[in-house]
Amino acid sequence: MIKIIKGTYGLKRDGAVEAMTPRSAPFSLPAAREAELVRAGVAEYVPDDTKPDERTNYDDMKMAELRKAAEALGLDTSGAKTRRAVIAMLEGVQPEPAATDP
Repeated sequence: MIKIIKGTYGLKRDGAVEAMTPRSAPFSLPAAREAELVRAGVAEYVPDDTKPDERTNYDDMKMAELRKAAEALGLDTSGAKTRRAVIAMLEGVQPEPAATDP
């Protein structure tokens, strides 16, 4: 997860481009792209407090909470009609390997 510290980055979300600036919340990109932005000095790594940890019990969460957790992971739940479907999506996410700074 990174945060922009200088300039503006155009983040594509749901078919639209959102301007990410130093005032924007942290966001995730593929590890290689995050590393590029950090190396360029326009972003910095920040802890990812939005990802549910391995002990998260999705069965106790409401649909809105499940969708928020999925959104934090970059999952599109618009086609999911049930809680079970969203939970299946969340449980199917494989964590990305931690990015290393060369």
